[in-house]
Amino acid sequence: MTFSDFDKATAATPTAFLDRLAAVLPGAVDEAMRKALPDVYTPEKAKELADDIFLRQLYTDKAAEVAL
Repeated sequence: MTFSDFDKATAATPTAFLDRLAAVLPGAVDEAMRKALPDVYTPEKAKELADDIFLRQLYTDKAAEVAL
């Protein structure tokens, strides 16, 4: 997938962006942790971090909606 494809997929709605983020984030975090932190990497820690990042984004988006 190219960045232009990603932009097209996420430009429609915030929900589309969150759907895409939920789909790609776990794999990206897993790969990054394997490379950057091989001594502390576990699949469970990678999933926990991906979940935390996703929830922070979700709550940030919800807070922005309320502020509007």
